[in-house]
Parts: sequence; C-alpha cells; structure tokens
Amino acid sequence: MSAFLDKLPTILILAVLVGIFLSLRKHAPSVRVRLWTYAWALIFLHFLVQVFETHTGTPELIFESIDLASLELSGIVFVVSMMFSIENRANRTGLLVMLGVPTLFQAVAVTFNWNIPATLSVVLGIIFFGGALFPLFASRRSRIFNIGLALILAGTGVWAIHDQLHGNSDFAVNAILTLGFGLCGVLCWRRYARWSPGVIAVSGGFLCWGAVFPVATLLAEYLPKLQLNGELWNVPKYFVAFGMVLTLLEDKSTIIEATSERERAENRLLERLARVTSRLLAGKDPAVLCDEIAAALTEASSFGQAALLLAAEDHSVRIAGSSRFSEVDLAELREQTGGWTIEKFKALYQEGNRLGNNSFWVPAVGGMVLMPLISWRGSHVGCICLRKSKKAAPIEASEFVKLEVLASDLAVTIENSRLHHQLVRSEKLAALGQLVAGVAHELNNPLTGIIGYSDLLADELKQDTAAKRVAKLGHEARRMKRIVDGLLRFARQNNPAMRAADLEAALRDVIQLREYHIRKHNIQMSVHVDPAMPRIAIGEDELKQVLLNILNNAIDAVEESAKREIRIAVTSQDNRAVIQFEDSGPGFTDPNRAFDPFYTTKPVGKGTGLGLSICYGIVQECGGEITLANKQPYGASVALELPIAAAAVAHSIAALPASLNI
Repeated sequence: MSAFLDKLPTILILAVLVGIFLSLRKHAPSVRVRLWTYAWALIFLHFLVQVFETHTGTPELIFESIDLASLELSGIVFVVSMMFSIENRANRTGLLVMLGVPTLFQAVAVTFNWNIPATLSVVLGIIFFGGALFPLFASRRSRIFNIGLALILAGTGVWAIHDQLHGNSDFAVNAILTLGFGLCGVLCWRRYARWSPGVIAVSGGFLCWGAVFPVATLLAEYLPKLQLNGELWNVPKYFVAFGMVLTLLEDKSTIIEATSERERAENRLLERLARVTSRLLAGKDPAVLCDEIAAALTEASSFGQAALLLAAEDHSVRIAGSSRFSEVDLAELREQTGGWTIEKFKALYQEGNRLGNNSFWVPAVGGMVLMPLISWRGSHVGCICLRKSKKAAPIEASEFVKLEVLASDLAVTIENSRLHHQLVRSEKLAALGQLVAGVAHELNNPLTGIIGYSDLLADELKQDTAAKRVAKLGHEARRMKRIVDGLLRFARQNNPAMRAADLEAALRDVIQLREYHIRKHNIQMSVHVDPAMPRIAIGEDELKQVLLNILNNAIDAVEESAKREIRIAVTSQDNRAVIQFEDSGPGFTDPNRAFDPFYTTKPVGKGTGLGLSICYGIVQECGGEITLANKQPYGASVALELPIAAAAVAHSIAALPASLNI
C-alpha cells in the first residue's frame, strides 16, 4: 500500500499529461502529437505496473517485463516522433516496427533471464545497426550529422553485442534507454532550432532524462550507500512533458501571428488595389497608371516582380509598366515578348498550369504567373506577368482571388477606355460630317454651274490657248466636285440596304487599276486570299473605294523606301472577313489623327486627307471595323473587319491564285 501511495502523485500527474495530449490531438492534429500521446501513455503504464509488482514468482516477472518494455518503447516512440521523415507513413511505420519489435523481445528476454545470447545479439544488431542505417538512407538532410549518429549507434551496438555474448545484458538495457531519451534532446533541437522556453525545456529535459540511467548505474557502482529521493529521477520527465505542451502553444502562437500578418498584408493589398481600381473606374487612362499598378502588385502582394503588358489594335503586345525589374531582366523580358501577339499568350495559357480561375504558371516565360486581361466582350486586352521571389512563402489562394479581381477590373477599364476613344472619334467625325455635308451641298450648285459654263465656253472658243485654259478650268471644277462627292459620302449617316460583294474580285480589280504604277516603281506585292472566302455585306462600289484608298496610301508610303513591299492577307474569322494591309514604308506619323478629314502628311497637291476618313465612314456604315498601327522597326498595318453576308454563296469562288506576286 505504501508503494502505491509513493507512486500515486507521479501516476496522477502522468494521467493528467496523457489527458492533456489527448485533448491537444483534437486542437493540433499531427503525427508528432499522436506519437507523443502514445509515448506518454507508455510512461504512464511504466509507473502504473510498478504498483502491482509482487517481487515473487512469475507475475513479478510479467510486471517487470511490462515495466521495462514500456519504458524502452516510449524512448523509441519519442525518437521516431522527433525525426524529419515521420511525415512519410511508410518510413514512420517501418522504423517503429524495426526498432519496436526487437526492443519488446529484448525486454521480455532480459526480464525472464532467457539464456539465448546469440539470439539477443542478433536482436541488438537489428536495433542498433538498423537505427544507424535508417537516417543514412531515409533522409538526405544533414549528411554529416546522420553519419555521426550512425557511427555512435554502430559503436554502441558493437559494445552491447560484445557484453551480451558474455552474458551481460545491463549495458544493452542502459544503452537503449540512454540513447533513446538522450538522442531525443538533440533531435528536438534540430527539429525546432529556436531559443524558446518550450524547446529548451524539451531538449534539456530529454538530455537529463537520458543521463539518468548511466548516472544511476555509476552511483550504484561507486556510491552504493548514497540515498537519493526517487522522485529526483522523475524531474526531467516533468520538464519534457510541460516543455512539449509549451512548444505546441508556441507553435500555435506562431501560426496565429503568421495568420494575422497575412491578413494584414491582404488588407493592405485590398486597400492599395481599391485605390487603383477607383482611379481606373473614374476614367483615368490605364496606360498612365501601368507603372503604378505594377508597383501596387509588388508592394502589396507576395510577388517580387510585376509587369503589365497591353495589346495594341493589331494584337501585338508591349510592356506598358513594370516594377522591381532590373534593367537586364526588363530588357530580357522585352526581347522575349517583342514579337508576341495575343494569340501567343493564349497558347501559353493552354500550356501552363492553372493556379486560379484566371491565373497560370508558365515555365516558358521564366516561371512567371500570367493573368490574362479579358474584357466583358471576351477580347484579350493584355496580360499581367508576376514572378515570385525565391525566398517568399507559397502564395495563398485568397491572394490569387484578389489579384484576379484587379485583373478583371483593369480589363474592363481598358476596354471602356478604348470604347470611349472610339466614341469621341465617332462624335468628332459625326460633327465634322454634319459640317461637311452642309458645305458640300452649298458648293455643289455653284460647281455645277461652273462646269456647265466651262463646257459651253470651250465649245464656243476657237483659239487653242483659250480653249485649253477653259478646259483646264472645267477639269479643276470636276476635281472639286469629286472632292465634294467624297465629303458627302463620308458624311452620309443613313444605312443603305446591305448587298453582297465579291471581295476577291473587287481586290483583283483594284490591283489591276494600279498595276502599271506598281510595276513602274518595282514594288514587291504579295496577296494571300482564303479560297473559301464568302461574299461580304457591303456594296461593291464602296468596297472598291475602301480597298483603293488603302492601297493608294500603301503605294505612296513605299515609293521612297529602300525596301518596297506590300502584303495583303484575306481570311475569315468569327463570321467576319479580315483584310490585312501591311507595307514597308515609314509608318503613320500620328495614328490617332489618321482618320481626321483633311489631315495628311503627303506633299501639297498629292493628297486631300480624305481617303482614310471616307474609308472609316464606309466601314462603319456596314457594321465593320478599321484599325491601323505602326510596325517595328518600320512599316504600317491597316486591318479591315467586314461582316460576311447572311446569304453568302456556298460554292467556291473562281479566284485569284492564293499567292500573287507582282
């Protein structure tokens, strides 16, 4: 009874500890906490069975074997719990079986004093040499430490086997207990490696716990009369137990602090992005804010570098803003994406790994994260390129969501900005059209009179000189009337009935009109037409006028160039005909003013500045689009998108060859 009362405080404390760890498993579920719970349950069993020891007969041996086995196995479980490889279930189970089963057999054999030295030597070899080999093959971390640990275990195993073969099991038992608990102190420090009270208590407690066994043996050997309170040997256990609880609380506190910091960072990101978004929605030009947007992405997110790429009207892509790119990195990115188009980025999205609803990790672009800017109409207006710094923590999914919201707002704003510019241009052209229409109608009547009277005078005059002058007067008047007719056509607001024009035939006729001029100036011209191109919803005369005006501008642009090339490509896409004119000339001086009436960069007398304006009006009337852009390093591009006629001819059109070189 007295033995039970002596052990009762320790048993109660250990029972409470086991209950605490069982509770911690619910709040901090992990493999390590589960193993700690098992180990403390074995320690509790170790003390509990001591109460039932009878010190006589077989029951005594059974209780002693449970006592020793539970103590040795608890050390094994503690060691396994402190290793890095325990997250791998196969490694964890294999190590527990390899060390636990021989340890259990050895404890029972030693307690019952079985005379099987050879068998026990083999068991010790499995324990020590297996434990030495495991860290060498299961973990690649700290190879030097693992080699040193293997040498210690192997050396201790040789000594233990030597004593076991000579009938002495005491060293083997002390070695298992000392190394089992002592190594836990070293492994715990390597696992956590921080100067916190919990880690210090656990590491120091395990080292002292492991030292209890050799110290007790030495005191019994050299100071047999020294009497010490038995509870003194249990103090390291308490340090370990409470240190473990404190370590778990420290980990929980660290997680909470990291979560709070991440939440604060996300709030900063939302606040910064909200300011940018509000300015975008207020009508601020996105091109002006590109650098600020990129800076906001790097300052308020986990990404170290950010670049904003915008698409031009010809689908080419340029870097409009960047943040935290070195000059070398930015030059490399600019060179890499210099010839890319929106279609190239679409292909990259298909090849990359999807990270969110609208974000892709693309190894082909230096491991960048790409977020396409897709407008409400489904068109791609650009892309956000993000690169994570090497030491940054993994990006949270919630952060991708916030960045994708910004990308969506930015795409909508860019699209609205472009529509606003088109609206302003349309309003400007409409106002000019009304003015032009009024002036043209007022000029038509006088011009008609001038032309009529000049024809009458030319018939009446007999002198050649006077007749030529009158004829010249009529010629110039007719030229003025053609200009006025062009102005009237440009200013016309009504939508005529849609007709179906043969695009290929119209293009052939237009090229034939300028064939002599093309040959005279040695202009290399290539034409590629989709052989299955259907008819388009535009009048034939209007179509020829548009094609002729654009072709004339291209010819005028390349006349003085060293390289004289004009390329025309005709394809169909999404029920629309796409006509692309490209030339090797100097390009547009000011693309934003190219559609303005009477704006021209040609010499006086060579152009009226109405060609592209008239083309714009005709194309808009039939529901099409016309866009233009400069190419790099030189050249210009004009793209026409015209609707395909509803009653398109199904049969193939007898046509110009798919490739025509003049």
